[in-house]
Amino acid sequence: MMGKVYLIGAGPGDPELLTLKAVNAIKESDAILYDHLINPETLRYCKDDAELILVGKMKGDRTMPQEEINSLLVKMAGKYPVVSRLKGGDPFIFGRGGEEYEYCLENGFTDVTIIPGITAALGSAASFGMPLTHRDYSSEVTFITGHRKVDDDYSAFDSIDLKKKTYVVYMAVSALAEITAEMMKNPDNRDVPVAIVEKATRHNQRMVRGTVSTITEIVSHENIKAPALMIVGDVINFLKKTESLKNKHNG
Repeated sequence: MMGKVYLIGAGPGDPELLTLKAVNAIKESDAILYDHLINPETLRYCKDDAELILVGKMKGDRTMPQEEINSLLVKMAGKYPVVSRLKGGDPFIFGRGGEEYEYCLENGFTDVTIIPGITAALGSAASFGMPLTHRDYSSEVTFITGHRKVDDDYSAFDSIDLKKKTYVVYMAVSALAEITAEMMKNPDNRDVPVAIVEKATRHNQRMVRGTVSTITEIVSHENIKAPALMIVGDVINFLKKTESLKNKHNG
């Protein structure tokens, strides 16, 4: 059997942010491989007899290697007519969906459909009413990962220029001190605003704000944990304006 494969973006956490196409694919699936960050409510759309396989974590809180996920996905696609790989955010933005797509094709499974999802950057900003671009604050946005393929190599953040730009850093919290240290090699970056959004779009989401030079201490003090995303740039000052307007009209 050469089953149909869906690579589905489940969005940043709120199940209501699933696309209709994603919901229909989940309903159609005979087996679903899903990440540990997927909101459990997302799985309510599954068929009653669908085989659900958690691939995000294994015994001892150890992450399943990507190679094992790839192999398992192909194995299930050889067993069932329709198989889905359900991933947080968007599968092609720091979701390793490209690797899974390539592996399916290499193994002869060519009926693969990519279903994009709302990526964490968009969900995190929108959930707090913050644009990532704005004519008065930022004309450019860059997505970058804080999880480096080569350990301790954060040179991508070395002396970056944050003027009129927004940087969104995925998986930033565990290496926040290293990332901000690299950013501060450009002295002009020290006082650039930073926001960290934890559990974006979920009922228990929260945001802390500071600057490149202060955010590491703030995150530690507030005990911010993954999943969390870092937004850097003057666009964060937009929040001050909207908060002022809300206070003005709400008394």
